[in-house]
Amino acid sequence: MQRKISRLLAGCAMAFCLCAPAAAQIVIPPGASLDAPSGSIVDLSCSTVDMQGTLNIGGTLSVDSDVTFGSSAIVSGSNGIISVGGNLSATGPIDTGNNTVVLRDGCIGNTSQISGNFVFQNLTLSSTTGRTFVIPAGANITVLGTLTLQGAPGQNIQLVSSGGGTAVINLGPGATVTRNNATVNGGVQIGGAAAATNIPTLSEYGLMLMALLMGLAALWHQRRAPGATGNRRI
Repeated sequence: MQRKISRLLAGCAMAFCLCAPAAAQIVIPPGASLDAPSGSIVDLSCSTVDMQGTLNIGGTLSVDSDVTFGSSAIVSGSNGIISVGGNLSATGPIDTGNNTVVLRDGCIGNTSQISGNFVFQNLTLSSTTGRTFVIPAGANITVLGTLTLQGAPGQNIQLVSSGGGTAVINLGPGATVTRNNATVNGGVQIGGAAAATNIPTLSEYGLMLMALLMGLAALWHQRRAPGATGNRRI
């Protein structure tokens, strides 16, 4: 009963934020939840979302502006879609579970930034207006399933680094990349750097054995050489 009341209060607070003309932010505090059940579409339009509680996702959550996941935020559920039309950021590690996160055209400008420590199953960066997606150097972004980069003919999406180093989108072992009408600038790296190949080395005992064999071979060669005193009989 207490849980139902807390959800009701959170829903009322959300409704107040949506109705207030000056309010442009929805805050889900720690302990509260925002639900998008399977088959549903929860459209929050151009409001920004500050997620400090739990996002229960099975359907579609659509936000045309910025979404921030706080350090206490949790994403629960699977097969859902988190669709964001602005910036996506996290102040703590966030695993979005077996869901798809889409960054797309939205309410403000033609640039989106994704920053923080994120693990995605599927991540889509999509635009029909040549949107620029900024990946800050030092962000910890990992895609385990499919990374989709989708622009439009004549309107390539742009992936750029915020500067100050290479921005990396890490790929899991089985991850795939789908890329159409997308330009990845030199400051952005998709997939980790190739692992250095170790040169085989001998152990200490192996080196000692090799040195002994080389010494014996040199001695044998010396004794076989013409004029070697060791081959003469007196």
